[in-house]
Amino acid sequence: MKYLYLASLTTLALLSCSKEEIKPATTDNIIITNGYNFEPSLLTCNLGDTIYFELESNHNAIEVTEENYNSNSSSPLIDGFQFGFGDSGFIVANEYKTYYYVCAPHLPQMKAIIVVE
Repeated sequence: MKYLYLASLTTLALLSCSKEEIKPATTDNIIITNGYNFEPSLLTCNLGDTIYFELESNHNAIEVTEENYNSNSSSPLIDGFQFGFGDSGFIVANEYKTYYYVCAPHLPQMKAIIVVE
């Protein structure tokens, strides 16, 4: 009985969460889509910052390697971030690096970079 009660509470907690509840505390690191562009196209942030994505319904965001970015390929980076069409979500810049990402159906125009300093 105790197990059933805990399982019910866990399920209720998971079902009560939604993407709409994740709202950025600051507007410094928000990436949006505008037409066929990510804005900003170059975001510079600090280690540990949270970067929020708010995508329109016809856009996705896929992290790619620098090589794939330069060759306009949407082949995803293994263990990289991916946001589906119209998704909102976030990543945490947990290492010093440059993130390259693209919108697959709108290459070569729609791609952008995040630099973590």
